[in-house]
Amino acid sequence: MHLIPQSWAHWHILLSVFPSVGLVFALGFYLTGLVADNDLMKRSCLVVLAVLGVLAIPTYLSGDRTMAALSNGAIISADLMASHFVWGIVALAALAITGVAAVVALWCARGLGHLSQPALRLVLALALVVLALMMVAGELGWQVNHHELRLDAAAQRTPQAWSHVHMILNHFPTVGFAFALGFYVIGLVSNDVVTQRTGLVVFVLCAVLGVPTYVTGAASMWALTDPGVAGISKPVIDAHRDMALLTLFGLAFTGVAAWIELWRFRHLGRFSRPSLYLILGFAIITLAVMAETGHQGGQINHPEIRIASDALPTDPKAGVTRAIELLINQVIWFVPWQTVHFFGFSLIFGTALVVSLRVLGFWKSVSFAAVHRLLPLGVFGVVMNVFSGMLIMLADSSRYLNAPTFAPKIALIVIGAAAVLYFSLSERLWKVSGGEDAPAGAKWVAALVLISWTGVIMGGRLISYI
Repeated sequence: MHLIPQSWAHWHILLSVFPSVGLVFALGFYLTGLVADNDLMKRSCLVVLAVLGVLAIPTYLSGDRTMAALSNGAIISADLMASHFVWGIVALAALAITGVAAVVALWCARGLGHLSQPALRLVLALALVVLALMMVAGELGWQVNHHELRLDAAAQRTPQAWSHVHMILNHFPTVGFAFALGFYVIGLVSNDVVTQRTGLVVFVLCAVLGVPTYVTGAASMWALTDPGVAGISKPVIDAHRDMALLTLFGLAFTGVAAWIELWRFRHLGRFSRPSLYLILGFAIITLAVMAETGHQGGQINHPEIRIASDALPTDPKAGVTRAIELLINQVIWFVPWQTVHFFGFSLIFGTALVVSLRVLGFWKSVSFAAVHRLLPLGVFGVVMNVFSGMLIMLADSSRYLNAPTFAPKIALIVIGAAAVLYFSLSERLWKVSGGEDAPAGAKWVAALVLISWTGVIMGGRLISYI
């Protein structure tokens, strides 16, 4: 694992994701602190924003050195790089201003004895502006060295849009996980329940995002190798896929353990300290695996970060994922996993139907807390389907990924899983007792859950027919 980058380009790739993608999660925690009026979280977020403001300096310096190193490349667009540089300077300047505003808000709080609401709102507004600027700068930056994004779509069997989506998406579980771990540790040290819960929620969301990240990664493999793209090595991609599979397992362990603790908190009103530290252990291991996965992914299309001591794979038949592909293609292995997949869908939809119908107003004599006890069955079904689905996809990934209904199915899985998380977080919904009606907002969420999981099942079944 390369913990210390060996080049300016490597430094810039690592540093630049924190002011951009990391800002999304910093804002998420910040908004949670504002809504919950949690002083610890608000102060922690202001510190994080101040640190991100300081990161603007090394991000600029590494980008400037990287631009100088890449300017001699024959396939690098000078105009595109210049546009990225200009937008990057504007975005980083705005980030530095936001960091200064965060420091001023913290400093003023020392004299006032509390955080000023106008100062907090100013920091929020500045951070939103920075996020918009970072989106533009980041998009231009990705296109500088990812030439496959500009290939003729008609010549590609698998659309390069998958590669584009994967580049954007894969940073969210990784960077978001790092931010979640940081805030989670703050919550453990300070014994702050709100910060602990928020960290657990982000662990769950990162686990959910791991599914489309893995799927878009598999699709990107076909987009880059069938037909092949100059400079892209299939063995290097396979090595990255092996680590990505381990990351998926790590995210699942951490995400499911985090959700179980959120579910238990609803019924017990407190967290289990041993469980919280078990989740912390899962998270640390998962983050380490994700770091190596990200490094191997960067080596696929960034030759400028490779060093002489890197021994890149050369055998196209090597790797755990490749072996699983060959194994699962045999009917004796494919059919059992497909059966598991169908059972998983039954558990998911049965649980979602019962809970959602109660929220929508059916069998109102039952309290919401009673049907909430059924949710672990649905989560178990999701775990069954994620892993059985990944194995089934490996049997013929090119066909599955290019099916018209596959992309909507994956998108609906994310929507459906995130919506179900609401059932364990809503304070108003939890207090609905027998004979009472659920809040109107909860009913909209329940309808979204039913529509999403119905769409997931339909999308999966139609793959063979469309």
